[in-house]
Amino acid sequence: MPASLDASPFGGTAPYYDRFRAPYARATIDFIVERYDLRNDVRALDLGCGPGTIAIPLSYTVAEVFAVDPDGDMVAEGQRLAASQGRQNIQWLRSRAEDISLGEELFRVATIGQAFHWMDRDEVLRKLAVLIADGGGLALVNPGKRRPQESWEPVAGQIAAKFLGPRTRHPKSNPQEPEHEPALVRSECFSNFTAHEFPSTITRDINSIVGCVYSTSSSARPLFGDNAKAFEAELTKALLRLNPAGIFTEQVETEVVIAPKRAR
Repeated sequence: MPASLDASPFGGTAPYYDRFRAPYARATIDFIVERYDLRNDVRALDLGCGPGTIAIPLSYTVAEVFAVDPDGDMVAEGQRLAASQGRQNIQWLRSRAEDISLGEELFRVATIGQAFHWMDRDEVLRKLAVLIADGGGLALVNPGKRRPQESWEPVAGQIAAKFLGPRTRHPKSNPQEPEHEPALVRSECFSNFTAHEFPSTITRDINSIVGCVYSTSSSARPLFGDNAKAFEAELTKALLRLNPAGIFTEQVETEVVIAPKRAR
């Protein structure tokens, strides 16, 4: 197995990712389906699929989804969740997006949810230019541009930094992080893109916030070691000072960048 797959920056996050990450707005998948005219006779490719956050809902619309992620725990969690929903038309592949080799049959759409900044964007776009059929395209799905998306994030970030040190860019992430647009502009096939935002509401309790913190590569629970309980206790106190009820109702956005493939 390539060394690049051995040390995942998301080690230990899989149990928290699907349960506690802010879900994408309900309109997101519907928008991608409508924009690319997805139906039960086309295939979809989901890169950096995580636990199937996009792949599983897409599987209800298309004939087949290929879900690709370099993290073995994420793939295993996605397989478990898909099985629990009776989804049998998803092919799971542990691989870096840059290394995929999927034969000659083309895909109608490729989706990338909160993962493009972990990839060699230019190399992935070159591959997608070959893998995506004419008339199809790419959909990048991320939290909206507004920061922070949730009111508790600055407090949680400060306390995590107290235990782990200042947050720094992970060496495996793309040096252009977090901007995707320059690579799209450079691309011969995906430079004609548009961005769309969809609002939604999420309600969290303290446990949900702790789980969301643990779902990120920069503050995965294993990084805290024996200090995890102390971190949780300090974060809980801070959150209750911020909101004594301990319930946070947040307005968030999901951004979808639509980049149709330009026919060569």
